Amino acid sequence: MASTIMNSLGDKPNLRTDRGLERAEKILMSARDILVFEGYAGLTMRKVAIRAGMSLSNVQHYYKGLEGLMEALLIYLMDGYQQQIEVLIQSMHEHTQYERLIAVLDLLFAEGRKPEVSGVFVEAWALAQRLPFAARVMQQIQDRERKAFYRLMFGLNSEINATEYKKRAALSVTLIDGLMVQTCNANTSSLNREELEQLIRQQILNLAQ
Repeated sequence: MASTIMNSLGDKPNLRTDRGLERAEKILMSARDILVFEGYAGLTMRKVAIRAGMSLSNVQHYYKGLEGLMEALLIYLMDGYQQQIEVLIQSMHEHTQYERLIAVLDLLFAEGRKPEVSGVFVEAWALAQRLPFAARVMQQIQDRERKAFYRLMFGLNSEINATEYKKRAALSVTLIDGLMVQTCNANTSSLNREELEQLIRQQILNLAQ
């Protein structure tokens, strides 16, 4: 994850020390917490500085504005989820491809139940509707999610070609993302969270084979 933070800092070698990376991560996590509890409207560089226990000028030395900070946060979180998936898949090398797919779905559902995950991405999707930088980042995230699902699904059924699997992977991502948004409106649905997870899991498994 250090490489992700380094990329977000750009050409600033003085910030790439162990202490600098630790501070950058603290800034990102402080921004995440504010975003979850107050939304993007409540996110300011000054609030991030206060929560991180730093001066405003110090935070701005790492990330000059909210857009750059938000972009860095989203990419950092997405890299973290992908890393979890890769570690899980590697740990299951003796299992079948189908079992690995089920395990990844369970991991994604578990992550999606966390307020610090669903809260951030609900805000991010809302921002993507009106801010170009957010739309660009969310498109990158979806592209990566689709590729991950394609790799998990392709080959489970020899009669399904690559083009069709890419479509099914895209639909699977849409179902997962939709569930994350649904979490915030759990009381308005006739189905509870667990029932929705079961339905989506079965739909994705059906798409895979």
